[in-house]
Amino acid sequence: MKLILFGSGHFGRDAYFYFGDQNIVCFCDNSVPGGEERELFGKKIISFDQFLKIHRDYITIVCMGFHFCVEVCKQLDDAGAGDYLVYDMLKESGEPSKEWMQQFGDKDSLEKLYKRSYRYLARKTGGQLSYLKRHADITTLKPATGQLRQRQMKLLDEADLFFDRLKELDIKPFLNFGNLIGAVRSGGFIPWDDDLDFGLIRTDYERLLEYASKHFVVMTWCGEYWKDSSGNRIEDEKVHLLYPEQYIFNLRPEFLQIGKCTDDGQEYVMDLWVYDFYKNEYDIKNFMTWADEVNEEAARITCRRERAEFIRKKQKDNPMISESATDYIFLGVDNCGGCPGLTEVSEWISADAIFPLQKVKYEDREFWAPRHMEELLKYEYKNFMEFPDDLGIVAHGGKEAE
Repeated sequence: MKLILFGSGHFGRDAYFYFGDQNIVCFCDNSVPGGEERELFGKKIISFDQFLKIHRDYITIVCMGFHFCVEVCKQLDDAGAGDYLVYDMLKESGEPSKEWMQQFGDKDSLEKLYKRSYRYLARKTGGQLSYLKRHADITTLKPATGQLRQRQMKLLDEADLFFDRLKELDIKPFLNFGNLIGAVRSGGFIPWDDDLDFGLIRTDYERLLEYASKHFVVMTWCGEYWKDSSGNRIEDEKVHLLYPEQYIFNLRPEFLQIGKCTDDGQEYVMDLWVYDFYKNEYDIKNFMTWADEVNEEAARITCRRERAEFIRKKQKDNPMISESATDYIFLGVDNCGGCPGLTEVSEWISADAIFPLQKVKYEDREFWAPRHMEELLKYEYKNFMEFPDDLGIVAHGGKEAE
């Protein structure tokens, strides 16, 4: 039984690698108008209308973050296409994809999985509802409590220590994504957030990586082991024994993640997202076409370390990416394939939206932030001042906040 992956963004791409090309018939995406044909990794991306004509012959996997997953599941239910599975649920189980494919081929097992998906969504949305009852205006949400709040403050402590190590570089990481939303809404963490996201311009990013190669540990997590720049493999359980209390730079194909396992046994991470300046004559449609080509070619590289290095080389070889400041800026192709966030865009981000940076209060600290915070957020989220669908769900813990 073959699969239709509903969602062609970051989660859909991840599901493609997880299940394998041979098990996937096509993608479906609401961004594709009826009658228009697109492709990803050699597979068609069909419209929702086309999906409704063929979905009964295949298994539908909803592949997107919880933020949009609830909306799509409602859309499927309303259209009478209620038999679907949620990719997050399958992936969180830790089971290899071949185990799922075996269950998909058994009618009774598949029916149980459908019911399990419905319970999974009900549990998460039920937790959101109870969370919402304890809060009112989104700009006056109560902060997190208990262990999550302790983790948030520890994250800030670790960020202070890390940035203090980098003083000589004079780089300026600025708040981004969920942390930028929190800064705009309330001057601190979103109550259910559990990580830190910062943006960096390319020149700062490259200086940081050069510095890290001399003073920190730079590797790539490859699913079952870590791999360094020399090709050496290190088992996961040995990493923190070899590098206790050290910063580990996880150079992923999608972004740079910096982690540190502390003496309390917890790992505290921050994600760094690099932004490039693009020449004023570069059309964003041409950039998107180029980015899709890079990602499709990169998808054929099975080693995550080699895939990350391949994408970085492609970025450096693009003559339309400028080393000096221009009017336009955008996430680099080595950051989730050049996708700025959760919404589709048809224009560059204005450099004036980010620079010059400003210092803003965040909890009891100060961080750099974009010049026009709301203007940058509109590229990343649809309605960042409204209650989101993932309300109360801890993103990386996969559970409801306290």
